[in-house]
Amino acid sequence: MRPNSLKITSGYLRSRKIDYLQHKDLRPTKSYIREVIFNVCQLDDSFNTLDLFSGSGILTLESISRGARVSHLVESNKKICEKYLSECKKLNIENFVLFNCEVFNFLQREQQIDYQLIFIDPPYKNSCLSNVLNALFQGNFIKNNKYIYFEQDKKNKDQSVYEYINAKYDVIKDLSIGDVSYTIAQKRS
Repeated sequence: MRPNSLKITSGYLRSRKIDYLQHKDLRPTKSYIREVIFNVCQLDDSFNTLDLFSGSGILTLESISRGARVSHLVESNKKICEKYLSECKKLNIENFVLFNCEVFNFLQREQQIDYQLIFIDPPYKNSCLSNVLNALFQGNFIKNNKYIYFEQDKKNKDQSVYEYINAKYDVIKDLSIGDVSYTIAQKRS
């Protein structure tokens, strides 16, 4: 795996670069989409974020840079986790917890914290998005949640995920760029 780099787009870490490992299932969220996410999802210093299938961790780093209180990341690949930890050390970031485990293992055992913003970006070959949403809804994860963001393959869009979302959320952005579909949903009061 060779390193690539990404630039943080805003906040106190703006323009800082991070390296991430090249991997066939890793597709970091484009800077344009990150701008859209954080223009729509107004973070404040009380926000906790959850980044499922975190990969490069760029969504978490954007959250921290923009003032998130604490961020939890879940990534199953040990080498990707090690790279993320070294990048956080380089940036002097400490308000995160990285879980090196499978997402469903995390969802079964971790339900003690409220996440105001949840990112879900599973590998496209893995059609588990509706199962992840089901686990979030069945667990205690969305009790005080405000926003859910998810990505999926535009060609193989799983329409069942919208049944979960529409039960408690309003879709406020649903757009596609290239072969990726990006959705931001806000929980109804």
